[in-house]
Amino acid sequence: LVAAYHFWFGRVSGGVDVFLLISAFLLTGSFARKIEQGKLVGPGTWFGLKTLVAYWVHVFKRLLPLASITVVLTLLGTYFFIPAERWLSIADEAKAVILYQHNNWSIENAVDYYAADTSLASPFRHFWSLSVQGQIYVLWPVLMVALALVLGKRMRDSARWALSGAFAALFVLSLSHSIEVTAANQQAAYFETEARLWEFALGSLVALWLPVLKLPPLVRAVLGWAGIAAIIACGFVLDVNGTFPGYVALWPTLAASLVIIAGDTGTRFGPEKLLTAKPLLALGGFSYALYLVHWPILVFYLSQTRQEKAGFWAGLGLLLLSGVIAWALTQLVEKPLRDWALPNRSMTAGLVTGALCIGLALGPSYAWQSSIYRQAEQAEANRTLNNVGAAVLQPDYEYTGEEDAPVIPIRAVFDADWADLGTACTDVTPELAVPDSLAGDCTYVAYSPQPSRTIVAWGNSHMQMWMTAMRPLAQSQGWTVIALTRPGCFLGETDNTAYASGFECDTWATDSAAFIQDLAPDTVLLHGTKSEPNLPDTPLLDAESRIAELTGAGIQVLGLRDTPRMETMHKDCMDAFGTADDCVMSPGQDVTANPLSSLEETYPGFAALNLSDLICPENACPASIGNIYTYFDYDHITATYIETLGPYFDPRVLEALGKADASSQAHTQLVPARSTPYEAVE
Repeated sequence: LVAAYHFWFGRVSGGVDVFLLISAFLLTGSFARKIEQGKLVGPGTWFGLKTLVAYWVHVFKRLLPLASITVVLTLLGTYFFIPAERWLSIADEAKAVILYQHNNWSIENAVDYYAADTSLASPFRHFWSLSVQGQIYVLWPVLMVALALVLGKRMRDSARWALSGAFAALFVLSLSHSIEVTAANQQAAYFETEARLWEFALGSLVALWLPVLKLPPLVRAVLGWAGIAAIIACGFVLDVNGTFPGYVALWPTLAASLVIIAGDTGTRFGPEKLLTAKPLLALGGFSYALYLVHWPILVFYLSQTRQEKAGFWAGLGLLLLSGVIAWALTQLVEKPLRDWALPNRSMTAGLVTGALCIGLALGPSYAWQSSIYRQAEQAEANRTLNNVGAAVLQPDYEYTGEEDAPVIPIRAVFDADWADLGTACTDVTPELAVPDSLAGDCTYVAYSPQPSRTIVAWGNSHMQMWMTAMRPLAQSQGWTVIALTRPGCFLGETDNTAYASGFECDTWATDSAAFIQDLAPDTVLLHGTKSEPNLPDTPLLDAESRIAELTGAGIQVLGLRDTPRMETMHKDCMDAFGTADDCVMSPGQDVTANPLSSLEETYPGFAALNLSDLICPENACPASIGNIYTYFDYDHITATYIETLGPYFDPRVLEALGKADASSQAHTQLVPARSTPYEAVE
């Protein structure tokens, strides 16, 4: 079901939620029987520790071999089928996968499970659910053993009630949390273990009360068919965007509960006739392997074909290919290891088997990352001579480096070439009253205890990237620069409604505006226009009102023109046509103009700032300038290139500040920018 929805519909099916519930159902049923038999924490179990270790060895000895083989094969496929700039991230992700931390890795790296373009997804993305399951395989037994130790002999007689109380409490608390966090940040909620605990708790409650639940066969048959129909329909009927998991995940989990409760009805038309059909039983024999391999196969195909989704026939072919590979892995890896007597008899042998499987996956991951870093270091070794970046923009510049020198940063570290935003504001100045909603968005790019000027850089990722150039300028001038930035967000509700993700961005915009007013800096550098491929820049809808608010409060404002946005990524062009020299693109507009310039006469203390011609000189946007890549996606510039822009960036910022000073009669004597190895070009 999950594979079919991935291949053909690109939607959440609810199948994973069914899988999570069944995992808890089986686990809890097994441990409940041990409790009733007095075997969980009885004599010889070392207060239950031996029981726990034996269970973990048994479970992970079954799960790890196929998982580790899949990780290695996926890394190999990544090398051949995924663009180089994603290798480093995927190699790092592989480590989280095999350590059952992939869901947490996804949260930390802001993975969007609902992203429409699967060709850009990670081939490991589906491992999040296995990580959550693995964490429950550790947590649930510990919880039940702890409860058994606390209650002692009473636990054996009242196991069902004691466990039911614990799991019912978890169900209520986790479901409430899931609803709340889904509304606030669905992207993170989807992967969060705490937001999924209730699904496992529901499966546990079904396991505990199923033995005493007596229903007529006809009723159970009806419930079973209703559950199957609800599971199949879930992905078609529910619009999960913005609401899943939350309360919406009750649909597939309650539906699965109905199927479990139905069980073997003993009727001629019960759902067991379908569920025990030979084709489904055969498919169940390699379903774990099918889940593991189907997603990377789909991602590799879409990455190579540059499609967002597979069509019907391609999807059918990919599904059949996945089935063949899954069956082969089950027969060649899973079954032999499962039937191998030594790990089954010896706990030590089982532990060694698990450790070897983890090492099998971690080894290539670390080795590949190390190789990428070595290549990057080698490419950077002669940077001063071979990779001069913006220096070549000088009319009389002559390149004296090696003709065949590599362009930096190498493609494999593209995605890591972001600006360093500095240290969290609260770590440097704990007394600064930063609202909780901005705690992760406020950093000191440069800090001086007695600054000659305090600047707040306010905007999204297009503002963040310029902090690479701002830091050395600020340090040379004795400024304090605070970055108040959130990727994907704009400065007001109107723009966020038009361009961004809504609630979080609106809250950020409102709270950050109030924070700036309270802070009362000398200057605010704000992101003021919106670029679109092949269209002129336009002022952001809220830009003028923000400029009016700030200048009205006596705060100078510099309005930064947006970075020219490409219709096609330079790296995609290079993949298709060869070198960076083959991929010079047009910005589709005059990059020397700033639409905000017209506001300078209206608002004293405001000055427009344009840096776009440093990215697209002479209205052409090359893939590299001075042997350094410029863009690493549609609209973000590499930090490596921006590092070379100081001799151009500094005088423009100083000139804009001087203009703002003059227009607000707040004259400030500006000292020259830091010395440079060549003449600054304005």
